[in-house]
Amino acid sequence: MAERIIPTILSALLAINTLLFVSQQFKWFPQAKFTEDNSPFYLAFLVLGILSIGAVLYFMQKIRVRVILEKLLIIFFPAELLLIFGLSQSKNFHYVFLIGIGAYILIAGMVAIHVYVTRETGERPLLSNALRAIPHWIREQGIGFLTAVVILTGTFFAFGYHGLTHFAAVDEPLWTDGRIPKYWHNIEQRDWRGTRISDKPGITVALAAGPGMWFIDTKDYKAIRSAGELQSKNLDIELLYRALRLPLLITITLLLPLFYLLVERLIGKHKALVAFAAITLSPVLVGMSKIINPDSLLWLYVPQALLAYLVFLRRQHYRYLILSGVLLGLALLTKYVANFVIVFMFGLIFLEWLYQDKARRSTLAKYLKKSLSDLSVLIFAALATFYILFPAVWVKPEKLITSTLYSQAFEKFAPLFIILLILISIDIAWNQTRALSYLLGLLERFKLSIGRIAGGFFLAASLFVLINSWLGMTWYDFMSLLSSPKTVAGRTDILGIFLTNFYPLLFGLTPLFLFSLFVGGSLVFQKEFFKDDTRRLSLYLMLFILLYYVGATGNGVAMIVRYQIILFPIAALLSSLGLFALYERFVPIKENHYAFPALLSVVAGLSIGTLSATPFPLSYASSLLPSQYHTDVKDMGPGSYEAAMWLNARPNASELVIWTDKDGVCKFFVGKCRRGFGSYDARRLEGLDYIVVSSGRESRTTKMIVGQVNSGVPAIRYDQYYHQEAPAHEILINDRENQFVKIYPYAGN
Repeated sequence: MAERIIPTILSALLAINTLLFVSQQFKWFPQAKFTEDNSPFYLAFLVLGILSIGAVLYFMQKIRVRVILEKLLIIFFPAELLLIFGLSQSKNFHYVFLIGIGAYILIAGMVAIHVYVTRETGERPLLSNALRAIPHWIREQGIGFLTAVVILTGTFFAFGYHGLTHFAAVDEPLWTDGRIPKYWHNIEQRDWRGTRISDKPGITVALAAGPGMWFIDTKDYKAIRSAGELQSKNLDIELLYRALRLPLLITITLLLPLFYLLVERLIGKHKALVAFAAITLSPVLVGMSKIINPDSLLWLYVPQALLAYLVFLRRQHYRYLILSGVLLGLALLTKYVANFVIVFMFGLIFLEWLYQDKARRSTLAKYLKKSLSDLSVLIFAALATFYILFPAVWVKPEKLITSTLYSQAFEKFAPLFIILLILISIDIAWNQTRALSYLLGLLERFKLSIGRIAGGFFLAASLFVLINSWLGMTWYDFMSLLSSPKTVAGRTDILGIFLTNFYPLLFGLTPLFLFSLFVGGSLVFQKEFFKDDTRRLSLYLMLFILLYYVGATGNGVAMIVRYQIILFPIAALLSSLGLFALYERFVPIKENHYAFPALLSVVAGLSIGTLSATPFPLSYASSLLPSQYHTDVKDMGPGSYEAAMWLNARPNASELVIWTDKDGVCKFFVGKCRRGFGSYDARRLEGLDYIVVSSGRESRTTKMIVGQVNSGVPAIRYDQYYHQEAPAHEILINDRENQFVKIYPYAGN
């Protein structure tokens, strides 16, 4: 009897204390304000909390963490409801109460998930299951495969570290000068709202690069703009870049082997190792990993979250579902465009119903209830990760909504998605899934055709982009359309936007993997392709790419390399499936133990050779792309370091004055560096020695200068230098004639 009465009394006392405390905060309830000091309430919360924990432990015969948390949640429940009501009515509460409510909801959610998983599978705790599975997994792989994974990971790090400090990336000062220091400064000051450092939000960038601030003070390196000049403090900027970029690169490198683990769980270790080689030795992915930018991490989190969910759908091990949720949460903390994955995961529920083995099926109603419950667990894990690592959400919980359903990347599609969820819920709850059964039954009759149509559309669009590029951009000028990616809708039709998105992806693959991509896409044309895990995976990967492009087209945005960086691992995986399909056709693994190492050696050797011959890996373009074109149209600033080094080698370099369209040149140049398009001033022009222009800024510079001239404002015609003959020095990015940095002596207007 005491076991029930004492917790009930404690719960009632907590509720009464909360009611009195909450009432004190309201101006419209002055009768309750019998003290100006809240200390008695705080003390009562502390004492009653300790007594509640003590009472639960005292009456337990066997210590079980889940049971303890359940009992405490019940005791605190009335007080939590009162506190939630109070916080919704008044802003006079200390942020600790907001954090307390958040912690309560997190614990309640974790307990609910534990109960759900145990009921569904009877498994022991997820963590202990995962730990016990590790030794068995290691034995399954064998020393040869694990050694190859380590070597490939190390190779990625070596190429990433090479020249790590020899460039200055566009937009990077936003992070090095402001956002990363701001995040950690506000954490130190307990200014939780101030941890919203960007609309990306880019929190993972601050977390990964932040350790570099132990070694340098970013304020010492902050550039100063004065009278049109970009002035630095003449410190070695490479120290700053190494301090912040190296921790980020290490983080990326440590996360890389997750690709192998997840792909191996899906389709086996041989295919996984080829896919891992394709991902780790991709020039574009190596190049992206050198830059302090959210996209440097997004290309890991989004594909890995998707792969972990696919592993769960196949194996039904809930540790992969939780892992997928955590990775999705990290992706949301990186960039809100990751919301797209939630929609695709939702669609996978229905794709799996269509294409899974009928012998494994339950009734549709039972399947949908379980699948939607599983997806809810994943989303809770994602939001919990997002909440824990984003302090601004602690004091502004509504950001959980504005960061997901109503984020900028998702807001156009959110109403449709919500309506769809409501209709499906109604059909499951009150219509016994009759509507869904009819629709899915109809689709099932055509599932072979659906897969082949999707594959055919993907391959046809890809082939058109290749042919259009080889024929001199006859129908669509992809490079022109990509030059202003956010305003492309006013310069072409919907099909043009959609097809333009393929251009950087296809020519960002090496020739071997571009060819293999078409083979991987053709796997869906084989008879009953859906009965094979590899072929079904190829369909899912193509659909992911297609739907991502559909979303971008709907938003009127052309996907430059950086905007679609998450698709490069997806495309690499699809290419590896095609390459391995060719290999299996001619060399069955069981008949030749030396063929697979030979295949891997060829793949790795060709990829390493390509990387070694690519000075600017993020701007990589396949040798199949005509030399007058390039893929990295809105580049991140390649060639800045090289231009500055050439200028620094001039006599009396420290006395030289230059104008450049690239801030990155100024970071390394020892003289005076001018930027911008200020008003013409003859006295300021005295002593201008060189003009440095780059292909990536031609569109912007021309627009600004022509605008000044047309409005009657005198201006230096910097725009005329981009195609002037005989520069003093020229840097061709990866030997592409139309991607350059040029240096001209200034000869006056």
